[in-house]
Amino acid sequence: RASMGCVGGVSLDSWVSPLTRGAGAAAGEPCPEPTIVPSYYTTSDAVISSESVFVVEISLACKNGAQNVALYADVNGKQFPVTRGQDVGRYQVSWSLEHRSAQSGTYEVKFFDEESYSALRKAQRNNEDVSRIRPLFTVNVDHR
Repeated sequence: RASMGCVGGVSLDSWVSPLTRGAGAAAGEPCPEPTIVPSYYTTSDAVISSESVFVVEISLACKNGAQNVALYADVNGKQFPVTRGQDVGRYQVSWSLEHRSAQSGTYEVKFFDEESYSALRKAQRNNEDVSRIRPLFTVNVDHR
């Protein structure tokens, strides 16, 4: 596994992309009544980079004890892969925007399981109202 370094003091070494887990991985389990503990980090230093980086980490517990939950994230209509950490129930999503596009304010990060993500993608393909697709949970990220 290649070392991915650190983003804002958050080690990325313990996060593994779903693609590196093997193509034969089983489908994700459903997660009824999720309990989450979110944390996030954003950068805004134009001296270091031309982009703002957003990192959201989630600790997830499901009422049914599911430990193999596939998650997908949506920010302002753009989807991003959610990676699973080596520790059970730990997930991370990150993305970047050019500084001029990264407006100060609150970004709503919607997390979807496989079923709701499939419904979201279908609605997008068919130009249907995506606001009717309920995410599993959301995390608000404040960026200044």
